[in-house]
Amino acid sequence: MKRILLVKTTSMGDVIHALPVLHDLTEHFPGVQVDWMVEAPFADLVRANARVSQVIEVNLRVWRKLGLGEVIRQWKLLKAKLAGQPYDAVIDLQGLFKSAVLACAAPGPRMGAGFGHVREKLAALFYRKRAGWDDNAHAVERLRQLVAGLMGYRLSGPPVFYDRVPGKRVPAIAHGATLWFLHATARDEKKWSVTAWRELAHRFSDLGYRIELPWGSEAERLQAQTIAQGIDHVEVLPKLSLAQVDERLNNVSLVIGVDTGLMHLAAAHYLPMVALFFATPAWRFAPRFNPHAISLGDVGHVPAAGEVFEAASRLIRGNKL
Repeated sequence: MKRILLVKTTSMGDVIHALPVLHDLTEHFPGVQVDWMVEAPFADLVRANARVSQVIEVNLRVWRKLGLGEVIRQWKLLKAKLAGQPYDAVIDLQGLFKSAVLACAAPGPRMGAGFGHVREKLAALFYRKRAGWDDNAHAVERLRQLVAGLMGYRLSGPPVFYDRVPGKRVPAIAHGATLWFLHATARDEKKWSVTAWRELAHRFSDLGYRIELPWGSEAERLQAQTIAQGIDHVEVLPKLSLAQVDERLNNVSLVIGVDTGLMHLAAAHYLPMVALFFATPAWRFAPRFNPHAISLGDVGHVPAAGEVFEAASRLIRGNKL
């Protein structure tokens, strides 16, 4: 096995969940070159992993806005670009018709989830080889199991995202440290109330902690300003690229966030965190792989600000119990 292409184009959280596949493949096939096809906005997430050889950026979201003709033209350009790079395996981790079509641009045997697991059954028709996963498994483990089944190896050990190993203990967090509130999400059902965020900000501000609010869209910036209004030590950050977010996370001591891409990125860095779930099932998406994470809530159960504050306080003291 010399060259493998992974196709996982979007979204941010899904791309992060797939990162451990890079570690698994390179451990089981020493010397293998693993390339990754991904939507351009998320390319930095993959590029930050030293185990990826080449990042192949696509802009399907942009192409589709310009019409079917542009999609076809760009697909042909992509195919021409990859024509001289045959792969031993082209693995579609997305399981959608669009990702299967993108995978067709790469020369090599296509593989992916079987009809009982793939998100869009039409996509499975494109695959020469198919496999599946335990339906009760976490989202990260599903992808690891899929690729292990396709490539014929046994999984061992926990998932590894960026070749980092989490510490055994949650370090105590000093007063004045920086906390990130990850309030921003495009899905309304994943949003925690502004009132709850402000209550939490008041409590930590009164204790002397510094709170930073990242955002991505104009609506999210306005929400950040509303959360921060009139509260000391709370800063609305400037708009950051994913590379800048990744860099600034090195100076963050604790993260509190809803189920969104930035939360999963922070979890992949094993930061102490309180992850909030109330629109998506915690058993499937909570960052259980991060020993410094506490997950609260579940579908239909929204945690109160006091509950979140108590959980975060335990992490600040260096104690999850």
